[in-house]
Order: sequence, then C-alpha cells, then structure tokens
Amino acid sequence: MRTRLRTTTHARAMLCLATALFPVSMAIDAYAQDPQPRHAHHKSRHDQKKRPLQKVEHAGNAEVAAAPAPKAHGMQPHHSTAPENVEVFGMKRESPIGTIEQTRLVQKNAPNIMTVVSQEEIKKIPDFVLGDAARRMPGASVINKSGEARSIQIRGLDPNLNGVTYEGVLLPAGSINGSGRAVPLDAMPATLAGGLELIKTNQPQQDATALGGQLNVVSRDIGVDEKPFLEVIAAGGYRDPSMTQIFQGTLTGGMRFGLDSNPFSRHSSAEKPFSVTFFASALTDWLNMGDLQQKFANKAGLPANTVTTASQLMYAGHKVRYGYGGTLGWDIDRHNKVYLKVFDTVLDAPSVRNQLTYNFGSKGYVMDPAHPGVFTNTATSVQQAVLDGWTRNEERLYKFGGLSDAGPLTLDYYGAWASNFVYAPYAYNATFTNPTLQSVRYDNVTNPLRPTAVTTNGVNLTNYKPYTLSSLSNGRQNDMDSEWTGHIGAKTPLNFIPEVKGFLSFGGGARMAHIVHDDPQMTYGNLPAANAGDWAGNNSYRFFDGMYDIGNPVGTQHIRQLIDNRTYPITQNTAKDAITTQQSHIVDDENVYNLYLQYNATWRRLGAMIGFRYEKTDATYRGTQTATIGGQQILTPRAVGQEYANFFPTVQLRYNITDNLIARANYSTAIGRPGLNAVTATRTLNYTSNTITVGNPGLKPTTGTNFDVDMEYYLPKGGIISAGAFDKEFKNYVVNFTDYVANYPGMPAGVTTITTFTNIPYAFARGFELNYRQQFTFLPGFWKGFGIGGNMTFVQTRGRGRMGAVETLPNTASHIYNFEAFYNRGPVSIQFDGNYTGLTMTGLGTDPTLDSWVQPYLNFDIGARYAVTRNVTAYFQARNFTHTMQNATQGSSATRMVELQDFGSAYMFGVDAKF
Repeated sequence: MRTRLRTTTHARAMLCLATALFPVSMAIDAYAQDPQPRHAHHKSRHDQKKRPLQKVEHAGNAEVAAAPAPKAHGMQPHHSTAPENVEVFGMKRESPIGTIEQTRLVQKNAPNIMTVVSQEEIKKIPDFVLGDAARRMPGASVINKSGEARSIQIRGLDPNLNGVTYEGVLLPAGSINGSGRAVPLDAMPATLAGGLELIKTNQPQQDATALGGQLNVVSRDIGVDEKPFLEVIAAGGYRDPSMTQIFQGTLTGGMRFGLDSNPFSRHSSAEKPFSVTFFASALTDWLNMGDLQQKFANKAGLPANTVTTASQLMYAGHKVRYGYGGTLGWDIDRHNKVYLKVFDTVLDAPSVRNQLTYNFGSKGYVMDPAHPGVFTNTATSVQQAVLDGWTRNEERLYKFGGLSDAGPLTLDYYGAWASNFVYAPYAYNATFTNPTLQSVRYDNVTNPLRPTAVTTNGVNLTNYKPYTLSSLSNGRQNDMDSEWTGHIGAKTPLNFIPEVKGFLSFGGGARMAHIVHDDPQMTYGNLPAANAGDWAGNNSYRFFDGMYDIGNPVGTQHIRQLIDNRTYPITQNTAKDAITTQQSHIVDDENVYNLYLQYNATWRRLGAMIGFRYEKTDATYRGTQTATIGGQQILTPRAVGQEYANFFPTVQLRYNITDNLIARANYSTAIGRPGLNAVTATRTLNYTSNTITVGNPGLKPTTGTNFDVDMEYYLPKGGIISAGAFDKEFKNYVVNFTDYVANYPGMPAGVTTITTFTNIPYAFARGFELNYRQQFTFLPGFWKGFGIGGNMTFVQTRGRGRMGAVETLPNTASHIYNFEAFYNRGPVSIQFDGNYTGLTMTGLGTDPTLDSWVQPYLNFDIGARYAVTRNVTAYFQARNFTHTMQNATQGSSATRMVELQDFGSAYMFGVDAKF
C-alpha cells in the first residue's frame, strides 16, 4: 500500500477559507483606501445598473451579458437575431428567476442545454419535497420511497450517475440510499429552492459529476432593484384513507438596505449595498402506509407464482421536515462584492412498522388442482414483528464567496462546506412466533396484487396470545458525509477579430470529502417467555380498504422497557455484535482537484463555447476484511488507495435562426464515480459456504461522451416548443457481478461464488425529448387564460451485463411523460398536472426473470389559487388524488408483485400572504 500525505479536517477548512478570503481581503483593503465617498459610486439606480459588477445577470449556471436579452413575443427587439454573450460564472445571482417568463429567458440565453423552473411555478402544485418539483421538468424522473421523490433520474439514468448541486456546490449523498452517490431529495423541502435548473450538458467550470446531468438548486436572492418583501404561507390538510393530519408553514423575506437609510422603506432611493433574504419552513405529516410483500420460491417443480414468505405491513409514521437558510450580500464598492449562502434542512422520521408474516415450509406445499397456482401450506410458521425506529437525515451547506474586478480580470471565488448526516439513536426490533405450525391457503392468482392468506381450520392468526418472543435487537446509526470545496476563477474579454465578441474563463479548485459511517448493532439472548397478546398495544390496523387486518400488534413501550431498563435479565451477544459493528464501519477520504479553461464567443447569429476540465481524484477507502475459518470469524482492517485523472473537453454551439428559434449542437463529457458501497474495502470470506462478498476499490469511474442536438421555439407567456435528441456513450460502466471460480486461491477446493462489482467496457443511453407549453393568448376574453403543456423523454439503455449479454442498464427508466392543463387569468390560477414514469429496472438478478422492476407509475396532482386581495391568496392542492400505488416486481410482469405500497392521497388548504 502506498504512503501519501493526508490533509486533516482543519487543514481542509483553512485551505478553502484561504481560497475564498484572499481576494476578499484585497477588495476590502482597496475599499478602505478609496478616497471617494461611497455615494460617488452610487449616484442613482441608473448608475447602479452600469457598475462593472452589475453587467451580468446570473441565472445559476448562466450569466447573461448586460446587453438587452431577447424577450417574449410583443417585447422583442426585432432588429437583431444575434445570440447573447452568455457565460457560466460564479453562481452570484443578480436577478431572481421569479416568473416563468424569467426562467424561459435564462434557458434561452444559456450556452448549454438546460431547463429552469421558478419557485412561483413550484408552489402551484403540492410539492412536499424538492424531488416532487424536479420530476416535472423535461427529462427528469424520480425513484420514489414511500410515495415521495427520493432521488432523481436525468434522461432516465441511474440517480447515482447524476449530480445535485446548490448554487454550483456539489451536495454529499450520505448513507440513506445505501452509500451510493444519489442525493436524497426527500430530505429537502421544496421551499428551499428559489428555482431549479436541470442541466443536461455540462460546462467546463461545473463539476463533471453529470453523466445524466445535474440538478442545480438556486438560492432565494433579491434583485438590485427589487423592493423588500415578506411572504407567509400557512396550510393544513389530511391524508386519505388514513385521515391523518398535515400542517405546513413557510416564511420568506428579503430586502436591500444601507446603513444610512430606512431598511424597510419600499421607496427609498438611497444607496443599498447590503442585501438579505431568508426562508424558514416546516411540514409535519402523519403518514400511515399499507404495504404487502412476498418472496417467490423460484424452484423447479413449483408453479412460478409460488412464494416462500408473505407479509402484511403497516407503517405508522410521523415525518417532520423543517429547514432554514438565506443569503447575505454586501456590495463593498463598484469593484467588489461578497456573499454568504446558508441552508440547513432536516427530516425527522419516527416510525413504527407492524408486520404479520407467513413463512411457508419447504415441504408443506399442496397444490389446488381446481385452481392452478393456488396452494395450501401445511407447515406455515406465522410471526408478528414490530420495528420501532427514529431516523434523522440532515443536509447542510455554508458557502462564502464573492466577485472582484482586478484590472482586465474579473475574479469569482468561494469556499464551502456541505454535509449529509444520518442519525438513528435506536431501532428496536422484536419478533414473536406462533409455536404451532399452521395450515394456510394462499392465493395470489385470483388477484395478484391482493393476495389472500387464510387458515384452513379457521384459526384466528391475529389472536397474538400464543405468539412468544423469539428475537430481539436494537441498532444505531451515526453516518457523516462531509465535503470542503474551494474555487477560484477568472474571466477576461478576448476578441480575436472585431466581429467576434467573447471572453476567456479559467480557474480551478478542490473538493475534499470525508466519510465516516458508524452503525453499531445489538442482539440479545436469554429472552423472557413473553407473549404478544399480553403486550398488545392500543392501536389496531386495517388497510387496503379494510381487506387486511393485523389486529392489535405489540405496543412499542414494552420493547423499549425490556432493552433500555432491563425489566428482564436479557444478555447481549457481545462478541457477535462486535463483529457485525466492525464490518459496517467505514472511514473514506476522496479528494478531487480540478482545473478548467473555457472560451465563449458570438459571431453574428452563432454562439460557441469551447473548453475543457481536468479532474484528478485521490482517494483512500477503508473497511474490514472478514474471514470465517472453522466457524470462527477473523477481522482485519483493510485500506486501499486509488488515484486517477480525467480530461473533459466540450464544444457547444447555438444558432439564433430568429429571435425566438434557436438550434443547438453540443459535444460534452462527464464522469460518474462508483458508489462507496461498490468501492468499499470491506471483504467477507466464508470458508464454510465457499463464498466471497467484496467491494472493489479498483473500480474505474464511468466516463461518458455526450452528443446532443436541440431545437427550441419560444412562445409568449413562458411558452415553448422544443425537440432534442441525445446519445451518451459510456466507458467502464459499473454493474453488480457474480462470478464462479474453481479452486480460488486460499479458499476450499471446488467452486467459489464471488459477489462484487465490476466495470463493463461499453454501454450507452440514447433517446429524445419533446416539450410543449402554451397559453392560448390568441383566444378572446375569458378563454385566453387557458393553456396546455407536456413533455416526454424516451431513453434506450444497453450494456453488456450478465455473461456478456446486451441488456438494459439497471436503475433506468425508458419512458417519462409529464402533462398539464392550466388556467391563469385575473385572480384565478388552476393547474392540473400528470406524471408518468414507465417500467423501471432497479436491480439485476442472476438471470433476467429475477431482475427487480418498478411497474409504470401514473399520478395526478391539482392546485387552485384565488387572489382574494392584492396581497392575500387562498389555495387548494390535491396530491396523488387518483390514489395510485407503487408496485415493485420480480421480473417485468406486473403480476409478480414483491412489494405493493399504498401511501394514499393528500389534500391541503392554505393561505399565501405577501407584503
């Protein structure tokens, strides 16, 4: 193992702060020496708009030059069809993207292919979490968890291959998704975003983690000439069918002010070099979710639908989401400005899972000849289990940076710290088993999505008196994924000939990640002879319209008292637990250093961006090697270093055919690093079963070469018609891999089964996108408020997977549709949205019939708003009002259900007051 210098946490902090503060110190020093009074630089708002640092209007990843940008129909300067001189620079936004017209302007002027949505559009539909808002954007879909958008697929690709950033800073994924790279969007409320940018072709100054694309969260900022504002939103509602409550509240505000003026005046013309915006939000949601699960036997001689276990589950949870954040800005003088951006969002999720499980004995199957596929199992073990847990998922970011003029150069710089923290102080788990084997008739043929299990002798299996405590455990989780990021960039005008206007951008930085996962597990023996009937709680549960009844399960207080207070002298399996805990312990470091060079230019109607990005990755992955020899397990610490470098060129062209018709052709490159679960140094060898389960720290990153063409036509009122096609060619795509090796060195003689991850040399994703939105302003009177819209994405993915066969790539969706009908006129706004995600493969089995899939998912939402006064709006929202359920299957057939979740619908009534 090679030796290397490792940067400590304090050193990382100092490096990033130094990167950010060095140009700032020069700026403040220059300001202190400026002999002119400050008002000399701010004579009027007209002069403010002419200040050098006010020449750009940032749009997250797009900076629009000060020359007037083409606007919607009716406001267009028809004398010019030249593209705007657009750049990516600094993430310091001068103009919020508050309306759909503003978002279209940002999208239109961007040098790359992207889609933008504003907070005003987001809040029209009941978006509880950030992923709910993102899934409606063209080219986006989501992986759901309990009915909420957990992680984002961009152009149908695996969420682990896409980046999620906040104002350009990559957010850490954490461990809630199993130590992959997918950022949990359900931990962040939709109110966090001032807007969202779905970036489909990267630019050199962006982090290259974007094989599918990047989702950039735009902060809530206030424009130079924007008046002070305060917005209060309060709403309440309920879930159907559980009739549990939902409450939501949001407070946002912002203003610009000076120390010599009234900061709350909406009409003051005095200089206002300071700006502040903030948000605070909270949502409390009592969610009861019914869940059905079954495992197929997949054994020769048994019908294909035969199962080994079947479970009926009810989750009784209370999700509390809250967060705060904001931006502080200071225009030090006409050459320098600094800002601080902060957010902290938390999802607290206490939950109790009650479960009734049928374990069918392998020799007890009796098939019903009159009903093929239906069976009776005469050796069924029945269990009632309870899991009482509490989990916190917290995402935080602190970013300090600024912009400075230094002669011909304009500098942008920032230092940032971001983290994802997953904390679970307890996960009490108890199982009670009926000691008498039962005869149970099981039918998943008559209705494959509503299987029935009944005893043949009429025994009531929800009478839990006979069930005795058979297993007891507890667990904790303390996982911190954190990253320090530092960046400094510069730009300067560079015109090769008078007709070609352009600028050169260059810079670099570092991103240093430190990951620590500590997840102790505790199991117990010497259990009391307690029965589930005596410990029954007060709540009874019926779900799926009353079809399933699991009675009164065990009350959680009894389990807590037994473990915490030792009401009975149970004993912990200390030696076994120490092994399990050590196997789950991870300490990883992953540092990425970057440089970039980018040139943006316009010539008549043609705009071009060319450049490259260089990233060097230096990582150490630490885990534990476990060897089982003669029934004993031997643990050895294991650390593996990895180092590689990648070069990412890009050429992106746009041509303004007219002021509103734009053609694009792009070539770009990106990377997707393997998930921490794939590159972990942990390795488990079982000499008894002759198996090896191992991470693969030697995995290469997946790299992609992307070709895109796109045509966009912009309509009035934020309307658009666009069509595009893309081809993504991947090298070293990462997949699960099972190998069978005869006489593996160091293992017993015979065939050793090795389960790990590997690279396949080639894969691709190809497809097209269509997007249309139009308000019918050409209609008379009342009718001109109507409009419709929709988008679709089709993706075909292929790669050589099992045994070299060409197959669909895992965690990909091939068909994605969004559609909307709306009415916006006067005080009335009504929005009807539908979202469809096609058949999605979520995991590879040993053969295609055992692959994991999520069946097509179609849901509908509606929002209606009425402006009671100029400042107060009442609204109603309905979420998933068609009561769509999520069906996960083994194989692609909808009848082979392995899990069916019923999370119901949600209805909200609220008031939105602006001042």
